[in-house]
Amino acid sequence: MSLLPKAGMVSVVVGDGAPDLERLAGRELCAYLERLFGIRTEPTATAPGSADVLLLIGSPPTNAAVRQATATEPFPKLSDQDIVLRRVQFEGRPALVIGGGSPVATLWAVYELVERWGVRFLLHGDALPERTVFRWPDADVAIEPTLTIRQWRVVNDFACGPESWGMADYRPVLDQLAKLKFNRIFVNFWAYQPFLHLEVRGVKRQRAWLWYDYHYPITDDMIGRHLFGDAPEFWNPDLPRNASYEEFAAAGERHIHELMAYAKERGMKVVVSATLTEFPGEFAPLLTGAQPVHQLGRMWIVPGAGTDVDDPALAELAAAVLRATVNTYPEADFVSLGMPEFRQWIGQYERAWRAMDRKYGLERTRPLADVVSQAQRRPGFSGGAQRALDEVKGDIVALYFYDRLLTDLQALRGTRRPDVKFILNHVAEELFPVLPRVLPAGSETLNFVDYTPSAVVKRREALSQLPPSQTPASLIFTLHDDNVGVLPQLTTGSLHELTKDLRRYGWAGFSTRYWLIGDHEPCVAYLAKAAWDAHATPEAVYRDQIRASCGEACVDDMLAVFREVEAMTVRLESHGLGLTFPVPEMMMKHWKPGLMSSELVEDREGYTRALEAARRARTQAAPNGQSPTRHSFGDGAKYVDYWIGRLEFGIGYLDAIAAVRCAATAEAERKPEEARRCAEEALKAARRALEAYAAVAQDRSDLGALAILNEYVYRPLRAKVAELKKG
Repeated sequence: MSLLPKAGMVSVVVGDGAPDLERLAGRELCAYLERLFGIRTEPTATAPGSADVLLLIGSPPTNAAVRQATATEPFPKLSDQDIVLRRVQFEGRPALVIGGGSPVATLWAVYELVERWGVRFLLHGDALPERTVFRWPDADVAIEPTLTIRQWRVVNDFACGPESWGMADYRPVLDQLAKLKFNRIFVNFWAYQPFLHLEVRGVKRQRAWLWYDYHYPITDDMIGRHLFGDAPEFWNPDLPRNASYEEFAAAGERHIHELMAYAKERGMKVVVSATLTEFPGEFAPLLTGAQPVHQLGRMWIVPGAGTDVDDPALAELAAAVLRATVNTYPEADFVSLGMPEFRQWIGQYERAWRAMDRKYGLERTRPLADVVSQAQRRPGFSGGAQRALDEVKGDIVALYFYDRLLTDLQALRGTRRPDVKFILNHVAEELFPVLPRVLPAGSETLNFVDYTPSAVVKRREALSQLPPSQTPASLIFTLHDDNVGVLPQLTTGSLHELTKDLRRYGWAGFSTRYWLIGDHEPCVAYLAKAAWDAHATPEAVYRDQIRASCGEACVDDMLAVFREVEAMTVRLESHGLGLTFPVPEMMMKHWKPGLMSSELVEDREGYTRALEAARRARTQAAPNGQSPTRHSFGDGAKYVDYWIGRLEFGIGYLDAIAAVRCAATAEAERKPEEARRCAEEALKAARRALEAYAAVAQDRSDLGALAILNEYVYRPLRAKVAELKKG
């Protein structure tokens, strides 16, 4: 960046009648000019004669000043995601064109300029450089993304995930995601939640829940009580508690509309989920062979093995779900047709394949025998060979069913969105080659492959099987796996490998999967950078974020923290699936005789090394109580303190498991005093862990995790200690 020879009055010029996103871009630029340089200005539609420097927002069609400034050197032809920063002269004064191939690209161009001024965007706020003089880019900038789909999942499930977020929680995160140039949200909700009302053949939906109808009371004796306000139970703040179904569902729909609207105000497209083979339990009488879903709570129904693939009642139910989805949320740009996590409707896969083969010639692309054989030999799949085979069979049935529903039965005819585009979500990888033949024109795919990034890396060759030139494809990027649970996690190294694969095979992008978000500031920064810069590496992005967030002196130690946590994450993805899954038995399932496993002992050692490095970094982050950088979210020490608290929590949780195993062993050996002593140690370790976490909690997901941990860890251990004391 070079200092302007003359920079008295700076004017931000936004076109008269400019799109809302360009008006937002102008306001954002003015806000950062004041925060960074102390320059106070407001967007204007014309360039004032008193201005020494002009910042021109937009493109020739949206801003007459840009059109005039680029008359002699025409504005480049841009795709809708391309960004331009171009130095020009306008009426004899230095000017900078800040624009893009669409209004949202212009907004991204403003954020690109702000980043070049030294600001770093985090999920929890901005890291700002020391205030300095106003400077100019050294060279013109023209960039385009290497990954055009950068999608963020919302709603999902569990109290520790965004199912618990109200709009007050979503807005600041969506603001930061827009700065990081994410361009979609995926509104992923479930059949048990209060977000889609359904009526079929006189049967009406009558019940809905949050997080599988688990409950988390807020009591005075819980750890972190001061964080939860006056509510008697942890709950989504935008939804009524103990309300009628009608009130609950109406509030749920308002919540989703507000979420979609806010994302669109930040230039993001919206994807909404619709799983057409899962239904609320009220509709079981309409579905022949219905059975409970193999999922937590067993709260909804799916077709059973004997349900006919052409059953008219099933088609009617599925069409009703699809029509209700697009009529309730017509503002959605895409509907994601998802596959159930556990395929239960598999019995008629051969019949379904034959029907699709007659229609689309699937056997010419990949014979069914090869598909089945490949599934049986799927290497390293965490669910095992039988589950892989069930996935393929179930997805063949679902593909036939979706195709018949959309093309033969024309389920969208007469709806508010007959033109909506579809994304097929979570199809078995063995079927990748045939998808372009089956999917409607304009469709995309969103692909899972496996639960954890390290598991996907081990089977990365699967990504070469999808022809992305015919059907845009995205990969689910797991930032935080719910099976590993609430322990500290960081998956950047594995996602870096997969990001390279996406570019290599021509995939369109990624969609995040997470529950907690606090651990993932460095990972999300990498994803945002790598989507535009093929040369980005995790270490380079880490260094940059650490330097901006807590100073140069912290870099080496925080890099050590991230290396250790990444290594522990890969290890836990191998041997720790289910370890802290947030369900009632998450701690007491460890009440078994025997020592804690050697793998978990090594994990504790890794977290300990990370904690030692974080504590060293902490001494450098805020010398004499002052941060070397300015933040919208606090000082540089807070960035490090979060990791210290999370690591102390992880170590304490593993200590609690070890003590629980000790107590169970003593109990089995009929040593009541030793059992009581070890149980008390487990309770103390759990308290230390939760207190450490509560001390650094910074968002709704952290609060949800603490509510879960109090209910499923602290209270059960306290009850067990009381039981042992009674003898």
